[in-house]
Amino acid sequence: METQTEINELADAIYRDRVLRARAEDPCEKLVDGFRLFEYALGITKMGVQAELNTMDEEAVMKGVQKRFDMVRKVREKGLYQPWKPAA
Repeated sequence: METQTEINELADAIYRDRVLRARAEDPCEKLVDGFRLFEYALGITKMGVQAELNTMDEEAVMKGVQKRFDMVRKVREKGLYQPWKPAA
């Protein structure tokens, strides 16, 4: 069984590797990756809204997605959103 220290060391090594790979990536590819990530996350969000509303109606789903985006924006504007910061 792994100790918490070993788990933390592994997590730190994985994080460092991801940072180094991101820094080495071509800037254009980084931009494209951002679009890909957004499309992926949007797809997951849409599936969640479809399940929540029990509908496949695209207009209703997109209204639900917009409602979620609006809620996140309001939380950020009020200063309630605190992004997760990895351990140093």
